[in-house]
Amino acid sequence: MGIFKDFEKKLESLFEGVFLRAFKSGVHPVELGKKLVRELEGHKTIGVSSRVYVPNRYEVGLSQRDYSRFESYQSVMATELENLLVSYIKDKGYAVLDRPRVKLVEEDRLREGEFWIRCGTEGEIPAGGERKEARGASGHGQAGGPVGLELVGSGGVAPFFALEGEVTRIGRVTDNDIVLPDPNMSRVHAQVTRRGGSYFITDLDSTNGTWLNEQRVSESELGDNDVIRLGSTRLLFRRSRD
Repeated sequence: MGIFKDFEKKLESLFEGVFLRAFKSGVHPVELGKKLVRELEGHKTIGVSSRVYVPNRYEVGLSQRDYSRFESYQSVMATELENLLVSYIKDKGYAVLDRPRVKLVEEDRLREGEFWIRCGTEGEIPAGGERKEARGASGHGQAGGPVGLELVGSGGVAPFFALEGEVTRIGRVTDNDIVLPDPNMSRVHAQVTRRGGSYFITDLDSTNGTWLNEQRVSESELGDNDVIRLGSTRLLFRRSRD
């Protein structure tokens, strides 16, 4: 399928040639992408008006060796696997409660090249379908909740940072409005600015850059479920929490 070729090309461009060398043995990201899509297809649910809903939470278990191979690229890999699922869902016309999220975990019992995938739905599918809870997933779903940033991949209940001021600064040091102890993040890394009813992410001359859906940006408007990456930290922009 074309989406898998596009997926591999995107990873190659992001890693500038490192990609092919890193995954010559063991689990390959494209293999994971194909298996994620198969799991998605195997866990569809019929909701209201016969809409087909698919899972929004995915956990991938990797052997110690494969996990260590993925570790340096983990935040980028998770975002691109999620983008792959988003593209597939749009292409098929399926429904999903919110942006699919992928979490990579280490599994001691697996050998190199082996992996498993678990999936489920976090949230309430509209009447006519059924509710499923994702393993290890928990989030925010209160209708009418504040606009904010949700920390992705933290395990358990994901911390949520409400964007209450006109400007919200993010970085490593305590002077910031949102403090995140990521060694790959600059002391004052980026800021989110509210202008009328819109929100914008702006890079503040950080060392490793500010990435929006894995595209490096100096400033860009945010849309619901956009993924911001600062260093190794991923933040999900939530315009609504319903």
